[in-house]
Amino acid sequence: MATAAPTAGATSDVDVRFYLGLVWRARALIATAAAVGLLVGLLAGFAQTPEYRASAMLQIEPPTPTFLTVTDALVGGGNYWQHADFYNTQFKVLTSKSVGEKVVERLKLSDQPPFQGHPDPGSLLMTHVSVDPVPDSRLVNVVVTHRDPKEAALWANTVGEVYIEQSLNTRVESARKAYEWLQERLAVTQKSMREAQDRLFKSYQSQDLFVPEGSVSAVTSSITKLGDDLVEVQGRRIAREAALKQIEQARASRQSLETVPQVAVDSLALSLSGQLATLQLDLSRLKEKFKDAHPEVQKVQAQIEQVRKALDERARQIVAGLEAELQQLRKQEADIRSAIDAQKAQASRDSRKGAELEALRKESESSKNLYEVLLQKLNETDIAASIRNNNVSMVERAAPPHAPVRPRKAQLAVLGLLAGLALGIALVLGRDWFDNTIKDPEEIERYLHLDLLAAVPRFGEADRHFATEAYQNLRTALIFARRDDAGQVVLVTGTAPQEGKTTTLVNLAQLLAASGEPVVVVDCDLRRAQLHGRLGLPREPGLTDHFVQHLPLDSLLRPTGVPHLTALPAGALPPNPPALLARKGMQELLDDLRRRFAWVLVDSPPMASVTDAQLLARLCDTTVFVVQHNAVDKRLVKRSVGALRKAGAHVLGVVLNALPEIARSDYYYYSYRPAAEPAAESSAATLPRK
Repeated sequence: MATAAPTAGATSDVDVRFYLGLVWRARALIATAAAVGLLVGLLAGFAQTPEYRASAMLQIEPPTPTFLTVTDALVGGGNYWQHADFYNTQFKVLTSKSVGEKVVERLKLSDQPPFQGHPDPGSLLMTHVSVDPVPDSRLVNVVVTHRDPKEAALWANTVGEVYIEQSLNTRVESARKAYEWLQERLAVTQKSMREAQDRLFKSYQSQDLFVPEGSVSAVTSSITKLGDDLVEVQGRRIAREAALKQIEQARASRQSLETVPQVAVDSLALSLSGQLATLQLDLSRLKEKFKDAHPEVQKVQAQIEQVRKALDERARQIVAGLEAELQQLRKQEADIRSAIDAQKAQASRDSRKGAELEALRKESESSKNLYEVLLQKLNETDIAASIRNNNVSMVERAAPPHAPVRPRKAQLAVLGLLAGLALGIALVLGRDWFDNTIKDPEEIERYLHLDLLAAVPRFGEADRHFATEAYQNLRTALIFARRDDAGQVVLVTGTAPQEGKTTTLVNLAQLLAASGEPVVVVDCDLRRAQLHGRLGLPREPGLTDHFVQHLPLDSLLRPTGVPHLTALPAGALPPNPPALLARKGMQELLDDLRRRFAWVLVDSPPMASVTDAQLLARLCDTTVFVVQHNAVDKRLVKRSVGALRKAGAHVLGVVLNALPEIARSDYYYYSYRPAAEPAAESSAATLPRK
């Protein structure tokens, strides 16, 4: 049965078994490439000149400060990671041109090749030298590679010795320069210290400022006291202003001044208010007995008026007193502010004088401290410079090596072998990649996602039974794919011309007819009709005459030499085959043949250039696709199958035609038995086109 259309991700799957089989079949080529690679590796190993490697081990301690103490000069300190930049610098110095020149001079190599006449012998020597630090330690190996093992050891030891001497000279020279610089700075600092002390002494004599140490000046205390007084006076002034503002509001609203707090709490005003209340009480009692004109009533009214005037006069006196007090408080506030400003000015002058004295004192102390420090460092550096202690030492001297490090013949041989294998596999895979045709029956399912119905080999007359067996497999697949008992219309097509589709159709028809079922073959290849020639029949009249001349179908069907096999030739070739195949009568013709015959086999043009096969595929029940081995681009084949599917064809599977003899054993495990083979089957096969 035909397989389903491939999914989107199916085409990207890698068939590992296919590629393993591809490599296995080309094992002779891969083995040859591996042997050539091995030979090249061995030749490369024996052709190279042996080189020896010697190494001397040095111990490099972390750097000590330039202005170092005696203890620092003897001990040192720190670890590798704290001084990574120092060690990287020393590694560069070890392989520097200056060290190389000194080694060349010491060993007198300038008169020996290859240094003789070379413009830069130091750099030339350093091309043989490398540095190999020992991890997690302060050790480093000075490695020299040379063709002579003795020279390699001598060069490594000499490079280490030159570097140690250079490092020691650098430290001593650095200490000497530091000592000279300290002497110069000490003289300048001593002079500066004395000048600062003189300026401080003269400033003490010229300033009339005295502030005991740890105490506050009198000006500061005075400013603090005046500030407190100012706050108190401001509070009183604000209170008086508020009271006067309340009195003004009472007057503006014609209210009595008795509600003002200063008037309300005055003793005289309180007494007058009490008298007024008593008189008003007496007046109310008298009015109950007498009229307003009564002498007693008028007497009390006169007293009330007199007390009220006295009370108003007292209120005016209190207000006048508040106004006078307010004026006094304002003047007092202004006087205090003037005094504070004067004290601040005096304090500013005193502060400036104190700051000048403090600056002079600090300058004097700083000069004195710097002088003492420089004097101490001078004494220590003088002693340290006299100690010739180096932070670099030789731990292990280089010895002449016994075996060369290059070339590594075994490694080169293995690399050559692996390179040859890789090249051979790459050639096989590349050849398969660029040769983009279908060569393996497994590619039918892997690439086209279709069933392989038959693999027809390319054999001679003596081996015809292999081809017969292949077509029998195709016949069996068609029988199993039969949908019902009615006649089946089977289209046989391919991608390109000369792929053997007509041969496949003829052999299949002969096998189907040999079983006793009526079979008809229809030549719908109206461009290059060949079916009639294979069956030994004339081309005309035929299919086209049925549509053009309206000849009856019975008059066009031709018997063949094979029992139960009938043929409908193409007839006269029309100018426009697709127009004829697209007629409604084409479907009616095929339906008529389906009723008369058990099998209707339709031959069609290839898919690559015309659309005839797509038109016929829509009218047929099943489509068999023929692909010739190693002949057509597989992408073109895939596009042709896709076009058939888009046209609605039921693609049963693929017949792989003209399979080479080398693949015979993979698909045919039986042997030829001519005595037991039925005569019908042995005579049915017609060899595919070669």
